[in-house]
Amino acid sequence: MTTHPVVCIGEALVDMIETESDKGMVYLPAWGGSVMNVACGVARLGSAVEFAGSLSHDPLGAKLRSFIADQGVGLNLAVDIDTQTTIAMTTFVNAEPRYSFYGTPRSYGFCPPAIASREQVVRAPIVHSGSLGVLEDLTHDAIVESFQAATGKVTFDPNVRPAMVDDWDTYRARVGQLLQYANVVKYSVEDIEALYPNSSPDTVAYATLAEGASVVIVTHAGDGADVFTTAEHTRVPIPSGHDVIDTTGGGDSVMAAIIHQMAQHGTPTDHAGWVHVVSQALIVSAIVCSRRGGAIAMPTGDEARAAGAEF
Repeated sequence: MTTHPVVCIGEALVDMIETESDKGMVYLPAWGGSVMNVACGVARLGSAVEFAGSLSHDPLGAKLRSFIADQGVGLNLAVDIDTQTTIAMTTFVNAEPRYSFYGTPRSYGFCPPAIASREQVVRAPIVHSGSLGVLEDLTHDAIVESFQAATGKVTFDPNVRPAMVDDWDTYRARVGQLLQYANVVKYSVEDIEALYPNSSPDTVAYATLAEGASVVIVTHAGDGADVFTTAEHTRVPIPSGHDVIDTTGGGDSVMAAIIHQMAQHGTPTDHAGWVHVVSQALIVSAIVCSRRGGAIAMPTGDEARAAGAEF
C-alpha cells in the first residue's frame, strides 16, 4: 500500500442529466467531470487521492467543492477561480450519454502549471489525467508538467469529447505528447474512432505500447475490454448480473478501479496480472452502469467486494 495520495489532474463540473419523471422530461443535477469522477471513485474504493484542478467560487462551485471533499478526496491542489461553473447538459441515446457544454471560459481551464513542482505531485504513486483539461491551454500545461515531474506511475485516459474539439490537429498533438509519458493508457473504442479515424483498436493499442506504455486497455461498452501488453492481447468480458441503466462514468470507474488496485497492490508485472486488474475494474464499472449519475454512482470498496471484486 502506498503512503502518498494518488493525484488526479483535470476537470470538475456539473452534469444536468436527462431523466423521465411523472411530469415529463426533467434534468437533474449531478457532480461530474471525467477526472473528478476518477478521483471520487478512487477515494470511495478506499485509496487516498488528491484532486488538482480549478473550481469556481460561485454557488455551484462551492457545492461541488463540498461534494468532492465529502467523498474523501483531498483538495490541497485545487484552486478557486472567478468564473461560472461549467455545466454539461446530458441526454441519452439508449443508455449512452451525449453532452452539450455551457459556460465560457471553462471553469476547469485554470489549473496552474506550478502545481507540478508541489511535493504531492512529484511523490505521488500515480498521477492521472485526461479528458477535457487537455483542451484548455493552462490546464493542459499543468498536466504536461506534472507528467514530466512525476516520479510514480502516470495513467492517461483521453476520454474524447468530439463536440468540444475545434482543432483536431492540435488536439491530436496534445494527446500524442501526453501518451509519451503514460505507463497505463485507457481508450474507449469511441475515443479511437474520433482520434484516429480508419485505425483499428489493435493498431492504436500497439502503437501506444511502442510509445512506452506498459499496458493499453480498450473498453467496448457492454462487450468488455481488451488488455494489450507487449506479451499478449486478451478480451475481458463484462460480468453478468447488472442491468445497464446509465453508462455515465462507466469508463471513469474502470480507470478508478485500476488506479485503486495499483495504489494498494503495486503495478502488475505481467500480462496475467493486468488481466486480473481489468477484470476487477469491470465489476466496479458494472455497478456504476446499473445506477444513475457519474461520481454519485461510484461504489465503495465494500460494495465492490460484495459484487465479487477481489480487492
